[in-house]
Amino acid sequence: MAKEYIMTAAGKRELEERLEHIKMVEMPAIVEEIAKARAQGDLSENAEYEIAREEQAQLQNEIDAIKEKLAGAKILDEKSINDEIVSIGCAVELIEADIQDGMAEVERAGLTRTDIIAGFLTRMSVNDMRFNRNNLEILRELTSDDYAVAGGELLAAKRYKKDELLDKGFTDAELATKAKARGKLDKSKCTGLKVYTIVGSHEADALNGRISNESRVGAALMGKTDNDVVMVGDLLFKIVDIMIDKKAVKK
Repeated sequence: MAKEYIMTAAGKRELEERLEHIKMVEMPAIVEEIAKARAQGDLSENAEYEIAREEQAQLQNEIDAIKEKLAGAKILDEKSINDEIVSIGCAVELIEADIQDGMAEVERAGLTRTDIIAGFLTRMSVNDMRFNRNNLEILRELTSDDYAVAGGELLAAKRYKKDELLDKGFTDAELATKAKARGKLDKSKCTGLKVYTIVGSHEADALNGRISNESRVGAALMGKTDNDVVMVGDLLFKIVDIMIDKKAVKK
């Protein structure tokens, strides 16, 4: 069964343009180089000929790979993208902070103690945090009240079922008194705001803000919603807004 490649309309156009450039510009130039090298006579010690043949093989491999992707392309339509959930074709505005910078720097970025614990809860148990197995200085600043508040807010947001939180070490009393709804973030008070567009792996270009759904950060963000917090390594991300990247999905 042929592999399916999910991509944006913009990503498909880039592949088509790259294929055309290889076939019309780069491949003819290599063929000409090979012909010139052949004209020199003995090919057994002709380095220019060998280099040109290797480049020709690399270009042919790229042509074959592009053709495979185009043959299995599944183009995302704007109507099929839900801007309430992070998915391919979405632009995600988020706060990014390094927890190793310490609590002051994290809070300056617009994150809270609750956000930090929410991030930890996505990858470890409360007991892991309390025993400080990661030896992160920031964990020493967190109190029992911080854990209770975080657990209550997660419960209110329905990110965890009550029994799941109890299994993580919270008590009924902590969960009953601390629950509250998540408020809208004031972006004017935040630093560290970034925007990433989630794309298929072959469209990824991190320097220009396009990250693959298969990358560590992209995979962690997939399926999340506004105000959700994820942690990747020592980096903490809080989703501020999710938008359809109209430029990427435009036909």
